[in-house]
Amino acid sequence: MKSINSITNFDTQSKKIAIISIFSVIYAIMRILPSFPLIGVPGASFSLADILIPVYAIIAGPYIAAVSIGLGTFLGFVFGKPLIFLGWDFAPATFSALFIGLIIHKNRLPAAIMFALGLIIFIMLPHTELLIPINNQISIPYNWMHILALLVLISPIGTKSINLIKENSNKTIFGLFIIAIIGTLFQHIIGGIVFVSTLGIYLESINPEAFPGIWKSLVFIYPIERIAIALAAAMLGTPILKTLRSNK
Repeated sequence: MKSINSITNFDTQSKKIAIISIFSVIYAIMRILPSFPLIGVPGASFSLADILIPVYAIIAGPYIAAVSIGLGTFLGFVFGKPLIFLGWDFAPATFSALFIGLIIHKNRLPAAIMFALGLIIFIMLPHTELLIPINNQISIPYNWMHILALLVLISPIGTKSINLIKENSNKTIFGLFIIAIIGTLFQHIIGGIVFVSTLGIYLESINPEAFPGIWKSLVFIYPIERIAIALAAAMLGTPILKTLRSNK
């Protein structure tokens, strides 16, 4: 059994710089391509680059992946992708890459702590909502899927998923999907923090009814978005990992 750690060995600074350069450019190009619309920000959208985050983190590790995505975000701005969140656009994807890289290459404990802290910060921010009313009798937690993802991460399912990614088997795609969905939900939390911190006050000033209406819309949409991103990442990442293993 070959681990992900044996797939790539960045021994020299020149190799690291080359990988960061290539990954940054690819990420920047993918950022130009839109995917889902960004609720609450007219004309803005997520990008197809989101599917690269777990792939980068698994192949290159937490730090190279995070640097590549951070640089790629600003390079994407040069290529024509406008910055929306007052320059903090890099944060969700960059922290997500660091998070996934820690899970695969280091230790799940720091990653789980990052996830829990992010969730707590998001819940405590003004304009966020803990419970979303569905009707007059029923409310559901906005962060139900994030909480489930954290529980999966620290459970035996998380361990099994990591092992499936590290194994050279036909089940790699399942492990990659689980880790990708946990990672993209962490990205969603950081994105929510950035969204509220940079645009929340402005949106409320021009539309006092903006919140909690935005969260009521998103509670049904974000699970579909995150599952779709994780599926795409798993489908892209699995053949890449197999190719790297076969060429080792």
